[in-house]
Amino acid sequence: MNMKQTNKFIAFLLMMILPALACGSLAPEGAATPSGLATETTISAETLSAEPSPAPAPALLNLEIVEWSEFPYANLADPSNTDTHVEVLIRNPNDVPVRIDQNAVDLRFINASGEVVYSNPNPVLYIWQGEWMLPNETAALSACVCFWSSGMEKQNWESLELIAPLEIATDIAYTLDVEVKLGEIVDIAAAHLGGSGFAIETILVNTSDQALESVPHRVLARDASGRYIGVAFAGNAVASFTENIAIQPGDTATGLNVIEIDYIPERDLPTLTYEVAAIGIPFEETPEVVLPSGTPLADFNGIPIMPGAIGGEAVDGGYQFTTAADLDAITSFYETELSNLGFAVELNVDESAGYALLNFQKGDLTGMVVMAPLGNGLNGVAITLNT
Repeated sequence: MNMKQTNKFIAFLLMMILPALACGSLAPEGAATPSGLATETTISAETLSAEPSPAPAPALLNLEIVEWSEFPYANLADPSNTDTHVEVLIRNPNDVPVRIDQNAVDLRFINASGEVVYSNPNPVLYIWQGEWMLPNETAALSACVCFWSSGMEKQNWESLELIAPLEIATDIAYTLDVEVKLGEIVDIAAAHLGGSGFAIETILVNTSDQALESVPHRVLARDASGRYIGVAFAGNAVASFTENIAIQPGDTATGLNVIEIDYIPERDLPTLTYEVAAIGIPFEETPEVVLPSGTPLADFNGIPIMPGAIGGEAVDGGYQFTTAADLDAITSFYETELSNLGFAVELNVDESAGYALLNFQKGDLTGMVVMAPLGNGLNGVAITLNT
């Protein structure tokens, strides 16, 4: 099996399950009332697709930092951790959509003398499909000021500088013809939904005249003073995880999105103002997926491959295999094995759709196990690692 065919399989699993790793930048917004109930945001425009301009490309302006807030890390495992994280709003001042070279992004922390006292090359960018921003729109990023965990002497800083190389995004297709509504804020425990914390009722509607592949969306939060708090949640609503079933015109999706802000008191979450945005990604037929067919390994870089795997292939940064085991057996195996290896694990399962995503971490090593049905009694499993 060649690399190109194998990578299609991993891309297929990720498309089916993963919200875009940074999923939404801000389109026209609707905000919650002070009571915590969000108002409706309707986004309507023609489907847009950027085309290459025959004229010379204009010089692009750098992304702007609009505002930021800083908070101590909520590190329950090690309360002595004194690192700080910052939640930042950024803006694309250009009149064209831009793609960001994430391999060269750097958030710098500047002291009163104009000196760089810390640099974070790995901020999390909450932009469309993790790659691009619309003209003149605002997006978000999160970053750590990791003096403590980096073993550095803590220093004062007063301002930020963002290094983010840009290019004109000439190959994107999207529509703003989607409607987003936020409803009640729900106490998860009081509603007997299992777990704790708060969630927001969310309704997404395809108001366009075309089928959509997905609806990336994001919700920002502000406190009563208007200060930006951070990203409450970001996701990528999809219609189907196993077939080429698109989100049809007029289709509605409803659900609860858990508020993921954990660095302010939980009791304050219902008092925040929430601002929502979304776009639609036009549907395209999924190419035929070529399944891995090699002899499965016993383990991949120390991560065990489930016994009974039918076919498997290693690729750059990951491993993928197929199995006839059901979802419960796969998730149970990896929860147990990874926990026994000392990893902290977090599992998200949608039993009705038959897919699951397990994130695991130990020190600087992080990874994920993606599980999804492939039909004919098979499940696909993809393991990725990051150090």
